[in-house]
Amino acid sequence: MKIFSNFFKKADTSIEPKMQFGRYSDTYKSEDKYQKWDKAIEFFNAEKYLQSYTCFLEFLADDSVSNLKHQNANGKISFEFLQGSKVILGEADVHHFKAESKIAKIDVPHIGMMRKLLEENFELKYSRYAIDEDNCLCLAFDTFVEDGAPHKIYQALKEVATVADRKDDVLLDEFTDLKTINDQHTIAASENEIHLKFDYFKSECRILIHKLDNTKLNTLLYPGGISFLLLDFFYKIDYLVKPEGPLLAYINEIHTMYFENNIMTVHEKNKKMIHFLREFEHYNIMKFSKEIYNVNATFGNVIPGEQQRFSEIYDAQMNDFDWYFDNGHYEICNAICGYIVGYTLYSYAMPEPTKALLTLYYKITERKIFKDLGFKDLFYKSDGTYNHKEVLNALKNICIPYLEKYGKITLPTKMLDFTNEIVFRKSYILMIKNISYQDLK
Repeated sequence: MKIFSNFFKKADTSIEPKMQFGRYSDTYKSEDKYQKWDKAIEFFNAEKYLQSYTCFLEFLADDSVSNLKHQNANGKISFEFLQGSKVILGEADVHHFKAESKIAKIDVPHIGMMRKLLEENFELKYSRYAIDEDNCLCLAFDTFVEDGAPHKIYQALKEVATVADRKDDVLLDEFTDLKTINDQHTIAASENEIHLKFDYFKSECRILIHKLDNTKLNTLLYPGGISFLLLDFFYKIDYLVKPEGPLLAYINEIHTMYFENNIMTVHEKNKKMIHFLREFEHYNIMKFSKEIYNVNATFGNVIPGEQQRFSEIYDAQMNDFDWYFDNGHYEICNAICGYIVGYTLYSYAMPEPTKALLTLYYKITERKIFKDLGFKDLFYKSDGTYNHKEVLNALKNICIPYLEKYGKITLPTKMLDFTNEIVFRKSYILMIKNISYQDLK
C-alpha cells in the first residue's frame, strides 16, 4: 500500500494547471514554417498564385493550437483562422484574394458608432469596415492576386484579424444594442479562475492607490517614480490577468499614450494613468468576468526582440533604481524591476528561454496569485525567506527544453543575491541581462 501511496503522491505534486499568461506571438516558428514562406514567394513570383497561397496558409498555421484550416477544391482555396475572439474567413482563386471578419450583429445602426468607424477607416491601411447583407459589422479586405504578394497578404490579414479582435469587446461594451457573433470558439475560464483573478485585480488596485496616497516621494520633482508604480501595475495586470476586452483596450491606450505622446508632460501622463486606475477600482465582477476567457490566435502584436534589447531596457532604468534605492524609496525600486519585466513582455517576443525567465520572475514575486491558481508554492520557506534550492532548480529546468534550438545556454545564477526582496529582484533581472546563447552548431 505504501508503494501505491508514494506513487500517487508523486504524480499529484507534478501536476500544475495549464493556464495562459501574456499574449500570443507568432515569432516562434519552426524552420519548416519558414521554408513554407520561401516557397510561397517562389510560387508567387512564378505566377502560381494558388500554390503560393497554399504555402502561405501553411506558414500561418500553428499546429500546437489548431488556429487555421483550409482546403483547395475546384480551383479555389477557402480558409478560416482564429484571432482571439474572432474568426476570419477567406477565399482565393486565380483572380482575387478575399478575407473578412464579422465583428458584431447590428439591429439598428448607431449614428455615433458609424461616425467613429468611418473615421477609423482612414487609419486602416489594407482593410475597411463594412456592413454585410446579414446586418453584421465586418472588417473586410480584398485584392487582385497580381497585387497580392505574400508580404502584403500577411500584413492585410494581420490588420483584419488584430483590429477585429480588439474592437469587438470594446464596441459591445460601448454600444449595448450590438450582439456578439462567431465567438463559440473561445475557451471559457472557470468561475474559480475568474474570481481569483478578480480578487487579485482589485487587491492590486487598492494596494497601488494606497502607495500613491501615502508616498513620501516629492512627486513634483520626481514624477518618474509614480510612472514606474503605475506602469508596473498595468503591465502586470495585462500579463497575469490577461483581460480580453475594455481593460485590455485601456492598457493599450496607456502604453501608447506614455511612449508615443510627445506633447503631454510626465505629470499629465501620470494624471491620466491615475484616472484609468480609478476606473479599474470601480470595476465589478459581472463586467470583469466578460473579459476573462482563453483564446487561440494566428498573429501576435509584439515585435521580435533580441537579448540585446533587454540589456538596453535594463541599462536605461538602473540609474533610476540606484537613486531611489539610495534615498530609501524601496517600493519604487521594486516597481522599476517589475516595469522592466512587464514592459519587455508587453512589447517584445524575446527568445523563449528569456521569456520563460521573465515569467518565472512573476511566479516568484507574485507568489499569492500563482498559489491561489493552483501552482506549487516552492520558492519561499515557511519563515518567508527565499528557498534558494528551488529557485535554482527552476532556473535550471527552464533552459532544458530549449537546448536543441538555442544550443548552449549560459545562465549566470551566481549573480543572484537572496539577501532581501529588493536586491533579489535586481539581481534576478541582472542575471537575465547576462544570459548567453551560443549555438553549438
